[in-house]
Amino acid sequence: MQVKPSPHALEVRFTFNLLTLTKCVRVDADGDQKLSVAELKAAEPVFTKYLNEHIHLEVNQKPTTWGEKAAFKYLWPNFAKTPPMPEIEYAARNVDVTFVLPQKALLEDFWIEFAFFEQTGTMQTIRGLYEQDGQIMEVPFSFQEPEYTYDTGFAEDPFVQQEEAKRGESWSWVWAVVLLMAALAWLFVRR
Repeated sequence: MQVKPSPHALEVRFTFNLLTLTKCVRVDADGDQKLSVAELKAAEPVFTKYLNEHIHLEVNQKPTTWGEKAAFKYLWPNFAKTPPMPEIEYAARNVDVTFVLPQKALLEDFWIEFAFFEQTGTMQTIRGLYEQDGQIMEVPFSFQEPEYTYDTGFAEDPFVQQEEAKRGESWSWVWAVVLLMAALAWLFVRR
């Protein structure tokens, strides 16, 4: 999982191999023990619903969902021309599922909980990478530790706002001095 918070948006990309995907939802619609491109595409809304039900999310301490707008990207060449794959290939084929959640209010914190380890395997570990302002923090999720709250630091802190206002004011006097100097130079040159 790769998480990129910004002041007014939360972008989260999940990467699954097809083996994990098949443990979560039924993808092999015709039961031939092979996955076709059409079956994968048809399973996208079902898997999106599954993620909304099994990966819990709170934004600014309020429960929310990932929504229905998920972008699926299959991570192997010529996806559209892939012949039906046997089960032995499922673990080696990956798919990214990305959600971008715009936020009207400032994104102060968010909580993510994975509630599918009993289904996908209690020995499974999810590597979460949180990227913000050029910094990367790794958070492992597991059956024993399935959740994590991330504080963005974007909170509306009156002290921070006062300091930013002071910095803006300090530039205004600099510009006033520059304009005064320019006016004096212009008067001096006119003589």
